[in-house]
Amino acid sequence: MPSAESGIRTASIPDAPNRKDGWKAPMALHQEFSNGLILAWPTPILSRRLDDSALLSGLKDVILAREMADPKGIRKALVKGWHSETDLMDWPDAPVAGVKPLIGEMLKEFLSSLNGGQVPAGNAVVTAWANVSRRGGYHRMHTHHSSLVSGVLYIDVGERDEDDTDFNGTLSFVDPRTAVEMIQFPGEPFGDKIVIDPKPGLIVMFPSWLKHFVDPFRGEGTRISIAFNISFHQQTQAAAPATHTETGE
Repeated sequence: MPSAESGIRTASIPDAPNRKDGWKAPMALHQEFSNGLILAWPTPILSRRLDDSALLSGLKDVILAREMADPKGIRKALVKGWHSETDLMDWPDAPVAGVKPLIGEMLKEFLSSLNGGQVPAGNAVVTAWANVSRRGGYHRMHTHHSSLVSGVLYIDVGERDEDDTDFNGTLSFVDPRTAVEMIQFPGEPFGDKIVIDPKPGLIVMFPSWLKHFVDPFRGEGTRISIAFNISFHQQTQAAAPATHTETGE
């Protein structure tokens, strides 16, 4: 199972006051300090590391075989690479079956972190696909429409050129507050990108609306990942979300 090596933690969720008419303010993520300073509207990004070399090796074999069988793939944000059809969750291969519970458990953790430790009741629908890139491959800046949460599992990251490691195949998230760079703030605390250096087994989960891109890979070998979108249909009764699959994006 994925382990919590490091990652970006969400702030605590304060209790919202009740009004006389029964309305309760929606929960919001803040971090409040004793001096009265509040850090408002943080963006959750959850990362975990999967320590299962056999599963990663099996996934690599399955994905490369799919690429060989359908070298054209489909065109999306990936440039100079191969993007599979978006039906990966329906592939019959055993290693793919091993990915499904990983996504489900991580989704529960992600949702509970944003809901005061409670997992909202509902059904999660997961759509997934494989990406393969080699030297020069990159992802344009993009979001994932019509989804609640998105993520990526890195299977293989290739071998970067030893003399060219800066921003080489890194995953970058862009500050979603579009006006933060209008004026330079002392210390430049706003507007920085969150840059993640992928490793085999790394899983990253984030809101689908968060803009992100991948820098061009400069190295040898193959970079292989599984990306996924999750839509969530909330229910009224408290229960852990079930994970289902569908094809399409």
